[in-house]
Amino acid sequence: LGVDAKVQQVRVKLGNGGGRIKQRIDWQYLGKFGFDLGKGSWSVRVKEKFPQGLAPNTSFDLEVYLDEQWPEVEAEKDVCKRKQYTKQNPEVFLGAHRDFGPISIGNVRQTMRPHVWYFAISDCNRTLGDTHYVLIAEFTALNPGGSQFSVEMQWAPSANLLTLLGCTAFLGLFWQKSAAFRRSTGSLHPVIWTLLAVLLTQYAAQCLHTGHLAVYRSNGIGSMTMEVLSEVFFIACQVIQTSLLILIASGYTLLQSKLGDLDIVLPICFLVAILHIALAVLDRTQVESSTKFTDHDGYKGYAFCGLRLVLYVWFLWAGHSTAASGGMRLRSFMQQFRVAASLYFLSYPIMFMVVQLVAPYLRKPIMEVGLMGAQVGSNVWLTFLFLSRGAFFEVSSLSASPLPGGSPTRFFKDE
Repeated sequence: LGVDAKVQQVRVKLGNGGGRIKQRIDWQYLGKFGFDLGKGSWSVRVKEKFPQGLAPNTSFDLEVYLDEQWPEVEAEKDVCKRKQYTKQNPEVFLGAHRDFGPISIGNVRQTMRPHVWYFAISDCNRTLGDTHYVLIAEFTALNPGGSQFSVEMQWAPSANLLTLLGCTAFLGLFWQKSAAFRRSTGSLHPVIWTLLAVLLTQYAAQCLHTGHLAVYRSNGIGSMTMEVLSEVFFIACQVIQTSLLILIASGYTLLQSKLGDLDIVLPICFLVAILHIALAVLDRTQVESSTKFTDHDGYKGYAFCGLRLVLYVWFLWAGHSTAASGGMRLRSFMQQFRVAASLYFLSYPIMFMVVQLVAPYLRKPIMEVGLMGAQVGSNVWLTFLFLSRGAFFEVSSLSASPLPGGSPTRFFKDE
């Protein structure tokens, strides 16, 4: 679930290593939670998974660390010496017959600023002897006021609802402008239908994510299905939009009115979409890491940055070739088009690097707001670019209409 989890079950392996790994395991990380100013609470309980045989009330040490000490904890190679950095160190007990034991409860209080607290379980007293055991630990956390959202996620429900309302209003505006444009030109060009697909896909992603947050508010876990589908739809809308920008930069609507040999762009972008989705789904299956604070940390974020930069280089090369093949008016348009599209292509790499410089509990809101702002800004820009009689209309095949206001005398390569 990541840092925003209120209720989280963790598979804990302690004792002598199982399988081919014979090294003893005395300490395991459980999870983390960002507590806001005031008094927050947490609870942990454990049960035996396998093998059976541990006595009821078998105890383990629960170790609670403040984020300011966490780098020292990770630097300490002797895991049993990490206890010296704990702020709280209660015991947690097994129940009988593979049931959860009594709940170990604690509180944390912040007075200066929010903090991320880290939780681990240890068996440095060697209670388990020489046997390898698998336990299930259930970790629950609440912020002051009973909020189940970690501090960096408390803005999410209201912000996502406002974004959903904004997307709804913008879809209405897009529909009105599209209807007016169709009355003026007699039809809607495929680039406008493609942009509509982007908007509808993003809208579906936003609805699913808002629904996930609503479920999360009630059960502290959310809906994994809704969240995964939301991410898949959001990735799809980004890839569709990226493909559209590359197609236009390659000359579609500018040098030729049909795709023709540019249709090679579509299967390549489809493969890019599949790779993005596979990385996102694989990332969801990974065990929570103490260093992960956004959905873009780790190999997934670096891979997304690499893919976005490769697509950006492709876009620049295509745009340069198209500008060199046209007249002065086309070159002037392409210069403006490249600058505006560059902001979209570079938004992910820039935000990914920027959030590494801020406090952990600020990374997720900055990343999410930045990416959503880039997506919405690009949608607005393309809407007015396609549905107004501006520079794009004048240099593209959108103006080649037999209706009044069109330019039936202009010719484009039809292939």
